[in-house]
This record gives sequence, structure tokens and C-alpha cells, in this order.
Amino acid sequence: MTKKSNSFYSDKKGVLIKSLFILFVAILIGWLVYEQVYQSKVTIIKERQDEKLVLVSTDLSKELSSIKKLTQLLANGQVLKSNTGLNTLSAQQSDKLINDYFLNFASVSTNISQIRWLERSGKERYRINFSNKKSEIVEVSQLQNKQNRYYFKEGMLVAPPNTFISEIDLNIERGKVVVPHEPTIRVTYRTQGGDYLIDGLLVVNFNLDYLFSNIRQYDEKNTQVNILNHDGYWLYNKDPALQFGFMYNQVNNSLANNSPALWQHIIEHDVQSTSRIFHDSLYTFRRFSIVSLRESTQRTADSDKEIIILIGSPKELLYNAKMTAFQYAALCSVILCICGFGFSYREYLFQQQLITLSYKLQREKVELDSVNKQLDLTIRQQQQLQTSLLEARKLSSLGLLVAGVAHEMNTPIGGAIISVSNANVVINKLSDAIKTGLTKSQLDKSTQSIEENLGLAKINLNKAAVLVKSFKKMAIDRHNDDVITCNIRKITEDLLISLNSRLKNSNVKVKTLVDTDQDIKSRPGIISQVLENLIMNALTHGFAKNQVGEIEIKIAQAASQSIKLTISDSGVGIKEDSQQFIFEPFYTSARGIGNTGLGLYMVHQWVTHILQGEIKLQSNPHSAERFKTQFMIIIPNIIK
Repeated sequence: MTKKSNSFYSDKKGVLIKSLFILFVAILIGWLVYEQVYQSKVTIIKERQDEKLVLVSTDLSKELSSIKKLTQLLANGQVLKSNTGLNTLSAQQSDKLINDYFLNFASVSTNISQIRWLERSGKERYRINFSNKKSEIVEVSQLQNKQNRYYFKEGMLVAPPNTFISEIDLNIERGKVVVPHEPTIRVTYRTQGGDYLIDGLLVVNFNLDYLFSNIRQYDEKNTQVNILNHDGYWLYNKDPALQFGFMYNQVNNSLANNSPALWQHIIEHDVQSTSRIFHDSLYTFRRFSIVSLRESTQRTADSDKEIIILIGSPKELLYNAKMTAFQYAALCSVILCICGFGFSYREYLFQQQLITLSYKLQREKVELDSVNKQLDLTIRQQQQLQTSLLEARKLSSLGLLVAGVAHEMNTPIGGAIISVSNANVVINKLSDAIKTGLTKSQLDKSTQSIEENLGLAKINLNKAAVLVKSFKKMAIDRHNDDVITCNIRKITEDLLISLNSRLKNSNVKVKTLVDTDQDIKSRPGIISQVLENLIMNALTHGFAKNQVGEIEIKIAQAASQSIKLTISDSGVGIKEDSQQFIFEPFYTSARGIGNTGLGLYMVHQWVTHILQGEIKLQSNPHSAERFKTQFMIIIPNIIK
């Protein structure tokens, strides 16, 4: 009896232990299922938020880029320039021409609310208002002084052709917020006295109502769009009463006050975009910088402010996701319990092994996903860094071209000024002689002197005009990505003119051989960039210190109406073990002196991807030939 009792209790204990174990495994699997289903639901919500985030960011980027270009286009109007002869007109005629120009320009855009031209003192000289497709020229008596407005102070610090883009706020007239509200962003352009009729600031107000209306279509029940300024105040919210609280000192109408933990997370995480759950809601945000579009070299402490795009989800969405995950987890746990209790001990052991393997596989999958996400993030960051460096290199190249042309223009313009001054002196002397008694010899001598000085002035001004024309064409080409008809010889000549200030004091001379003058359809700006990079690369790396040498640019005909460019130098050549890496990004032999290793990489990308051509390198440092290094480029005739 005792043995049976012991056996009974032993079996009961074994069944109880096995039952508890099966229950534990069922609960564990249920928890894993819950986490997996819940995370998948959260991922779907996050992907939807990311999609809205991209759409809103794209709309903002397009709009801010568009208003910047519109302002620059407005400032380039010949009516505003001082060299168009308007200064010979009466004030009334000049005012009418300028006001008509502003009115006509604004008619092409539906989002311009004001165009103003302010003097250096901040006083408005011209002002045009636009509202409900109606325009109004503001009377002189109604013009205001804006010298204390922040956009005037910062805009005056930005040198042309750059623009200053203000923050987004509400339009204010005479110290009061305009009602109904007009979300406004201002773009300014500095008009300097030497080039424009007014030495001051051109200010264009853009009404962003239509932009917010477009963004409102992305604001759905499950994805709520918010746009915040740098202090956490709403610029856009589904509740209009919460918007622009900072204009009325309404501290409560800010995310920083309503959700301090979420706002603290946003300001502490200096990343492009991230997601986080706060108060049972999922939020995804992205920083959007207006400063990056200003191109200002004199930024103030307030200029490093950003717009935050915040996409949120209602609490019900995560609650439903939890309930769905819980239902799947509960169902899975119940099924596992039923199956486990029905199997035998041997079957139970086999099932336990499968569960263990499944758990291990799941854990490895999560770890693998984490590693893949980190790898993808690293790759995106590297691509962004490469893109930023390439853009910076292009801007630096254009800056050096501007400096070179400015340096070259000093000589002819200075000569013209001296010649005109000399002619003016002779005229003054002639005027004095007329008063005291003019002789024929004095008249002949004065006339000859004036003619000679004016001739010299004309020659120098023609030289300056040639420089300006070549640089203008090259600058336009470099900002134009369209395929147009161009001449390689002309592109090369314009480039060498702009590089003359850097080449004339060098021991290395540049020579051009032209075997064909055929026009082709291609991208002249990219061709100019390629030639400049190869010339400057040869000057920097191709020659020893103080070495006298030569760079030859040869233009020849190739097959199928293509052009073959050969850039050769008589320098020291490129080592054989370096040639296989020469077109790879960040590879350089002179990193210690500030080189990034992107020059030839950019050349290769431009030639092969944008110009759809080919580039080859031949270099032998030990060759007896005069030219040790040659870059051969085939530029095809692109036909769209």
C-alpha cells in the first residue's frame, strides 16, 4: 500500500511538473508571439509615419527651394539695376517702371503676398501687397521702417548672390498680427549700391497657406501631422487654435509645455529622424533645417534653428495593436497547452526540443535584423557624407573660379579707370583753355590725348566684358543639367580664362591642341568641371615642388560623332600600385595637406554616369616620353 501510494504521488507529482512546464512554455511562446505581432503592427504604423514624413519634408524642401529661386530671379531684373539707364528718368517714371515690374513678377506666382524694397536705413522705398489675386501699390505715406525686424538685420549681412530665408511666423503690420492669420516666410536679397538703383534689401513675403493646405491632406486619423519651430511651438496642428502660440506669448500652446518628455527627447537626439513611444502613442520626427538653404557665410547665433516635423498616432491605434497581439498570443498559448497535454512524455520531449530550437532561431533572427538595420544606417550615413562632400567640392570649385575671374578683371578695369581719369583731366584743361583763349595746337593735342585715352579705356573694357561673358556662360552651364549643344574648344577657353590667375604664376603652363571644332549635344557644365578637376589635380599632385612642366589639352574627333579629350602632363607620373585605386572615393596621396581624395572619383562619376562616356588612365613614371601621365576621355554625342 505504501509503495502504490508513493508511486501514485510520484506520478501525480510528475504530471503536475509536466503540466506546469507545458503551461510555462505555452506562456513563453505566447509572449514571443505577442511581441512579434505587436512589433509588426508598430512597424506598419512607423512605416506609414515615415511615408508621411517624407511627403511633408519633400513639400517643404520643394517650396523653400522654389521661393529662394524666385527671389533670386526677381533680383536679377534689369529694371532694378543701376546700369540700365533708369537713373536718367524722372522719379515718377522710374517708380512706375519698378512698381509695374513687381506687379508683373508677382502675377506668375500665387503665393507671393508682399514685395518690398528697403533702403539701408530700413525704410520701405517700394511695397506691393497681394491678397486674393488682387494687387495693391502702397502709397508713400503708408510705407514703414523695418530696421528693427530680425529679417532685415540678418538679411543685410548676407552678401549677394546668396539669399536669407527667415523663420516661419505670422505676418505683422504696424506691430499687430494680421487677422486672418497669414503663415509667412520671408526671403531677402542684398542689393548693393554699385549694381542696383537702391543700396538696401529686397524682401519677398511668401504666404504659406497653400503649403499648409497641401500638408493637411496628409493629416489622417491614424497619422497626425505636426510642424514645430525650434522652441516647440506649433506651426501646423490639426487644431488651428494651437498654432503660432509664440506670436501671442501663449506658453501653453506648445509641445514643450504639453508633453515635456517628448520634447526633451526631440531636442536631445541630434539625428535626422527617429521614432519613440510616449503616453501610449507612437511619434516619428525629423529635423528640417531652413539654415541649410540660406547659404549665408555670416550666420548669427539665432540662425541655427530648425523646423521639426512630428508625425503622431492616436492612443487607440497602439491599443488596438496590443489587443490584436494579445488575441494571437492567447490563441497560440491555448493551442500549445491542448497539444502538450495530449501528447505522451516522449512526444512532449520532442516538442520541447522544437520549442527550444524555435526560440533560438527567433532570437538569432532578431539579432540579425538588428545588425542589418545598423549596417543599413551606416551605409546611408556614408552615402550622405559622400553626397555632402561632393556638393561642397563643387561649391568650392565655383568659389575659386569667381575669385580667379575677379582677380583677372582688376587689371582691365583698373586700366579703363585710369584712361577715363586721364581723359577727364585733359577735358578739364581744355575747358580752362577755352576760357583763357584756345589755340589750334592745344585743341589738336587735347583731342588726340582724349582719343588715345578713350581708346585704351575701350580696349580694357572689352577685355573685362570678355572675362564676364566667359565666366557667366560657364556659371550658367554648371548650374544647368540639361543636354544642350556645346563646343568643347569654347568650354576649354572659358575655363582657362577663369583659371588664369592660378596658372599664370605657376611653373606649369597649359597648352591646348584642337584637331576638331565639332559641336556636340552634352552637358557643358559637367565637362568644364571634369577639365578643371583634372587640371588642378595635375598641378597639385603631378609635379614636384618648383618643377617646370606642361599640361596639354588635346581635342580630337572620335568614332560615332564623339569627342576625345586627352589631358596630359609632363610631371612625375603616377606609381603603378596607386593606379588601380586612383578613381576610388577618399583615396589620395596628399591627405596631410587637406585633400579629401574626391577629385578623380568625381571625375569618374561625372564622365561615366552623367556624360555616359569613358575615361582611361595611362601613366609610366619611368617613361622616356615627354608626357608621363595621360587621362583619355570619350564624350559621346548625347541624343535624347
